[in-house]
Amino acid sequence: MGDPTDPPSGLAAASARSGTGAPLPRPKIAGMGFNPANFAYHMGTGRWTPGYRVSYAISFFDARTGRESPRSRWWGPRTDPKQLYGGFGLIRIPVDVTGQATSRRIWRQFEGGPVEQVGELPDNQTTKFQDTIL
Repeated sequence: MGDPTDPPSGLAAASARSGTGAPLPRPKIAGMGFNPANFAYHMGTGRWTPGYRVSYAISFFDARTGRESPRSRWWGPRTDPKQLYGGFGLIRIPVDVTGQATSRRIWRQFEGGPVEQVGELPDNQTTKFQDTIL
């Protein structure tokens, strides 16, 4: 055990120095879903091609401190069951119950493709997001 007058080390030290507080929690997406009536594109538009498989993840962001949570686990892969549309309308996007997040970032990955940020909800209340990025 170190001397109680020693300066803090590790995460505690980083938080104390930056004044950022506790890390942001990792979003839990178990309740997240999509609105089957809200797709943005007809099949064949951009990367929304027959057989596409896409996954989404969420992170919490605090613009005051520049902190970002770890990303949630991936929601997906998903496709339109009717194979007619692409561009999911996500619903029940998690909010940061600790109240630290000033926004939520939406991440997308097509099967075999890179991870990309496709949106940012500018608050900690909105629970819907329409993916309109091609």
